[in-house]
Amino acid sequence: MNEAISVLLVVAILISVGIVAIASIDIAAQMNVFGNFSRDLLYSHAGKLCVGVVLMIIASMFDYRNHIKFSWFYYFFALGLLSLPFFFPGANGSRRWVSISGANFQPSEFAKIIFIIIIATYISQNKERMGEFVSGFLKPLLYSFPFFALIVLEPDLSTTMIFIFLALLMLYSHGTKGRYIFLTLLGLFSVFYIAGKTGIILKDYQIWRLRTFINGQVPEQVSKALQAIREGGLTGKGLGIGEVKVSVPAVVSDFILAAVGEELGLIGILGIIILFFILIALLLKHAEKLQDTFATAYISGFSFLIMLQVMVNLGVVTGTLPVTGVTMPFMSYGGSSIVTMMAGLGIVINILTRGSEEP
Repeated sequence: MNEAISVLLVVAILISVGIVAIASIDIAAQMNVFGNFSRDLLYSHAGKLCVGVVLMIIASMFDYRNHIKFSWFYYFFALGLLSLPFFFPGANGSRRWVSISGANFQPSEFAKIIFIIIIATYISQNKERMGEFVSGFLKPLLYSFPFFALIVLEPDLSTTMIFIFLALLMLYSHGTKGRYIFLTLLGLFSVFYIAGKTGIILKDYQIWRLRTFINGQVPEQVSKALQAIREGGLTGKGLGIGEVKVSVPAVVSDFILAAVGEELGLIGILGIIILFFILIALLLKHAEKLQDTFATAYISGFSFLIMLQVMVNLGVVTGTLPVTGVTMPFMSYGGSSIVTMMAGLGIVINILTRGSEEP
């Protein structure tokens, strides 16, 4: 129980920081400081957060071992979910969202937790053969391939890469040999470097982003985010103060760190990074104590998902990675993201409160 409380405490602080940042932007919008944001961001975020909390409670009460029994159902359900955007009108050259009766959601966000469950189930059922090439590397990647393919066809390259890295990290942490992982990563980087240089495979806007990054150019979106952080200095301008942040596109979702940087300074950003480090360290430490392979694989997978999203989000905001749409876990505005992370956290809570027993 203490393990679950420590994790919940860190997550609660991160959620609180996110609420404060979104509230500040919402106030600026309501004061008509910047007219391009819709109003009532805070109310909308609070509503989505409440849905996430309800799902977290439900998931925390559901015996995690039942997920193993339902993994094949989850597998095909997730593939059906990922196919949905292709039946709806796209926007800006991509099909990532589904809109039903005015409610929008991003299926690839919900598929992240299902994907972790599927890989964790595979690892638990093949733990003695994870060092083999076919059983420990080739087969799980072949199972994962439909996920990668459907998401890359949307197209959503950054989410595809998160899924690939998530699978590789989960497999490597449970016995897959490092040379298979290394060669896979080498192949991926080679493909994207060639694609960025030659213009094959990728869409025009993706090529532009890659070429901009490879050539060392800073996109306007990142430039404004860096300006907001620079204006914040070491300690920030103070809560609710600062106008640069509202000029950053997607500041409430993908660039929320820019708002934190302007209001709380580098100390605020460093504090958030430390909180995420503590959260991931706690999760991995608790996972190490468990005897159930599914439990260790799930919690480590959830930790890797948080780590990957934080690294990508931080890399984009600071201009060290190409611009892409990845939210900051538990902090960013966005129903699909917050609901998914809270539901995933609920499974972690169930594992930690139930204890560890081999099924």
